[in-house]
Amino acid sequence: MRKRTIRATLVAVLLTVTSAFFVDLTTGAASAATTPTLLTDQQRHAITGFHADRMIVDGARQRLLIADDVAHRILAVKYDGTVVSEVALPDGANATDLQLSVDGGTLWTALPDTGLIVSWDAATLTEIKRYPVVAGRGDLGHIAVAEDKVWYTYRKNYFASLDPATGDVTTHVLGAGTNTSASERQPLLAVSPADSSRLMLTDADSRGDLFLYDTHGGAVGVVTSAQSGLTSGHSSLEYTADGSMIYTGGVNGVYYTWTDDLSPSSGRTISMAQAVDVEVASNDYVAVGVAPSTTATDLRIYPAAETAATREFDFPISGAAPSLVDLAWSPTGDTLFAITDQAGTENLWVIDKPSVVPSPPAPVQTATAITLTGPSTAGRGAGINVRGNLSGGLPMGTSVKVVRTDADSPAGVAVTASDTSAKGDFSFLDSPQAGGTITYTVSYPGDATHKPSSAKISVTVPKTTPGLTLDRNGSVNAYGATVSLTAKLGATHKNRTVEIWADPYGADQPRRLLKKGVVNSAGALSVNYKLTRNTTVSAVFAGDTRYAARTVTSALKTRVAVSTAVTKHYKVARSYHYVRKATNPKFTTTMTAYPKRKQTLVFQQYSGGRWKAWKSGAYTLSGAGTYTFTLTGTHKTGVNYRVRAVYTTGTSGDSANYTTYGAWKYFRFTK
Repeated sequence: MRKRTIRATLVAVLLTVTSAFFVDLTTGAASAATTPTLLTDQQRHAITGFHADRMIVDGARQRLLIADDVAHRILAVKYDGTVVSEVALPDGANATDLQLSVDGGTLWTALPDTGLIVSWDAATLTEIKRYPVVAGRGDLGHIAVAEDKVWYTYRKNYFASLDPATGDVTTHVLGAGTNTSASERQPLLAVSPADSSRLMLTDADSRGDLFLYDTHGGAVGVVTSAQSGLTSGHSSLEYTADGSMIYTGGVNGVYYTWTDDLSPSSGRTISMAQAVDVEVASNDYVAVGVAPSTTATDLRIYPAAETAATREFDFPISGAAPSLVDLAWSPTGDTLFAITDQAGTENLWVIDKPSVVPSPPAPVQTATAITLTGPSTAGRGAGINVRGNLSGGLPMGTSVKVVRTDADSPAGVAVTASDTSAKGDFSFLDSPQAGGTITYTVSYPGDATHKPSSAKISVTVPKTTPGLTLDRNGSVNAYGATVSLTAKLGATHKNRTVEIWADPYGADQPRRLLKKGVVNSAGALSVNYKLTRNTTVSAVFAGDTRYAARTVTSALKTRVAVSTAVTKHYKVARSYHYVRKATNPKFTTTMTAYPKRKQTLVFQQYSGGRWKAWKSGAYTLSGAGTYTFTLTGTHKTGVNYRVRAVYTTGTSGDSANYTTYGAWKYFRFTK
């Protein structure tokens, strides 16, 4: 967590102040085993259209968030320096500190010109909220973000916590609080990455004191304190990723110690009197930038708790030495970003894997190549013959490695191939049992004078179609009947599981799993199901490495429940309802309800020795599935009549059920 004061003042101090308070453990020059690396133009991106003063890395979105003190704004910039978006700061203020929330979703900025701490949406740079925390202009210093609080420093030796949810502020005095006056330099602070309740501060005076506070449960108290070994000019305060060490940077170089006791006796000073910036990566490599010098390298990389650099870098800029503006690591520690300023010209440097020491040049090796020919398809269990050639001038008898991957062997299994002939030819024969895509990877590992090579060839092997049946297809069933369905699975390799699904007619009832299980020794799996609509039942086999997936269906037809009741009659005899000729009888039908369902009411009369059509009509049922029909008109006596309700699939308003004929109701008119 970088904290910075006025840079021009710091550089001036760095160039003029020295101290011998601690014994130097290194000379500050490049070690005998470390040769400075000259950065290349490919690693440089010119900064145009904006001025860069400080930056942090937004690793989640692969970009940098940069404060521009000239135009009073914050910019989102790609790793090549291209501006993605920007936002103006309130009232022409400058952001002297930038921090991202733990989840990376919120950007926090300290604006000393206005005494504000402002939160922004890190993705869009949209302002979220302003928090007026300091009344005095210029008193606000640095910020550090914990999980539920934002800590900040102000005036000479004050620090405080801001609760973003409520806006509440709790203030504290650093150490003994001997000097709490207004100041252009405020204490530095950092939250431990391993324990957000541990807060480290270094005072704004020249004593170089470190203070470790425990903020657990809201009670803020000093755990321990010690002198850091840097007697003036603090510019950086950085934890290692596990929180076990703390690094400070300043006039006298870079100092580190262990946070459990902050003991000066266990700490060390890296002798670099002109250190400008210190950044500790998530992998605990420490990047140190130095002030312009004709004798010192520009950037140095140190492993944690080491005093000798393992990598050193120089900027390839002729003329006056460039000033280092800022350093920042990517969240993974794989990339180091640096901004330099040379006489007003700024550049962004992107240094990949700066902690990795380059390997010596590899010996010249001859390229090799493998070509393969073979069938595109093959039967399951049939032999697959593949021929290949290894080029590159290798001797006869060279071995290649062959690995087959398929559904039976997803991790791969070795296949024996012949050694190469004098022309580099080889072959292999294989008989895989799995179906699907069979892939052969052939590789040559290379040697001291030949490069490695590899090639792949794939063969499609159709899977065997398994036997699968499901009974009761086309059966017609009564409404509400519970039927037993049985699926039977034939031979397979390993998978013996079958699923039985029901899909009732209509969008209001989704397809549902009735049963999933391993078939019995006869290959059967059964389930009971109650029918209320026409239903498609499916038996599903997911397949295995040798047998293909398969689904079979049965269409189960289901009648409606229908009945007819006669009223306004005066008696019932021998199944006939007797009605006075002056009375209009009523016929009430009840049928299984379904939206917009209609029924056909059919009347017949007995004439000439047989029943003949008399009248009929289609009527929409009520929501409860009922309809009452009143037979009006002049009624003949001595004639036999009958009536019934009929549901016809497709013409009765829906196809939810199978065509159903209700029972006849008989009636006769009398005087």
